[in-house]
Amino acid sequence: MGPVLVLGSAHKPDVRAAFEEYRPRLEKDFGICEVDLTGARDLRGLDAKWALVFGGDGAILSAARRMGDTPIPTLAVNFGRLGFLTEVEFKQLDAALDSVAAGRIHLRDRMRLEAMVGKEWSFTALNDVVVTGVRSGRVFHVSARIGGRDAFSYAGDGVVIATPTGSTAYSMAAGGPILDHDLEAIVVTPLCAHTLSQRPLVVPSATAIEFYLREDDPPGRVVVDGQVSRQIELTERVKVRRAKRPFTLIRVGLRSYYSRLRRILGWGGGPKYSP
Repeated sequence: MGPVLVLGSAHKPDVRAAFEEYRPRLEKDFGICEVDLTGARDLRGLDAKWALVFGGDGAILSAARRMGDTPIPTLAVNFGRLGFLTEVEFKQLDAALDSVAAGRIHLRDRMRLEAMVGKEWSFTALNDVVVTGVRSGRVFHVSARIGGRDAFSYAGDGVVIATPTGSTAYSMAAGGPILDHDLEAIVVTPLCAHTLSQRPLVVPSATAIEFYLREDDPPGRVVVDGQVSRQIELTERVKVRRAKRPFTLIRVGLRSYYSRLRRILGWGGGPKYSP
């Protein structure tokens, strides 16, 4: 596939040693474009054909954010606890690299969201955008317009706006539904709502959502993929819409999405189909 961009979470045990173990093969079979195990490198505009991430879901979210509007197809090796986004375990890396070298791969686009506050602040989210209060333990009020029309007002801890990829993250923990990653939709999940009538909402991916605060409330905060945040004032609006460019994951056929769900969520019973 050509030069590879190597990324990872060097603070995780064994990540740096794993990369050094595979560095000779990566240089021989593909060539290494750049190495960043600190998470600090701006990844936009690099001349890499694909990226290999040694880390967990957080490392992938960081990579997707730092790649900006020109994401690079990415294969991830799981060194995290969950691994919803990772297909390959370290013991499978040789087989995965064999598949990449032979072109036996599938490219799967994952929808992203764009979160905007004003004209200057804009970030893309692979998992979710969270609008919440800045004062812990105090009821936070947030209202929304969906597709240009008034839709709801939530009273609680805030709201999570998630992609299908992010439906198994914060949104799921808050009681939201799990969406197949190939769907094109947005999940809106209230956080600790103060009424039983407020439930998660699934809307078409083309829908634009605008959030605003109640006039007599304190400021709020918008958080993108749990990594970037900004305080929002009463006069500001948070606009969330589908991003123009998806994030592409490389799949090599070692594990299916549902086999990962069975492993991570402890789903049992029924026939044991192969991944």
